[in-house]
Amino acid sequence: DVIYSYNAAESYALAISHLSDRLRDGPGFFTPWPTDDLGLSREERVVLQNILLDRGHDIGEADGIIGSKSRAAIKLEEARLNMTVSGRAGQKILQRLQSQ
Repeated sequence: DVIYSYNAAESYALAISHLSDRLRDGPGFFTPWPTDDLGLSREERVVLQNILLDRGHDIGEADGIIGSKSRAAIKLEEARLNMTVSGRAGQKILQRLQSQ
């Protein structure tokens, strides 16, 4: 959440987190980046958060920053929709929720 508060881009957060792990002699990546589910623009993240709020999820303000509450709500919606549960704010979950 601290990294996302500085820069809400998934790629930035992943790079900084990975660098931190590697500086502590942590392992490399375990899985590849999900290229089959593109990320969301800030505007699209706000739309996703508004949908989550409309569905009754307590995620706070729709500010385009995907924090722990938004990720938890996304996981619940993914499970409800029989999707792979990841908590990731991507095009797949946004499109599925918009189509309902």
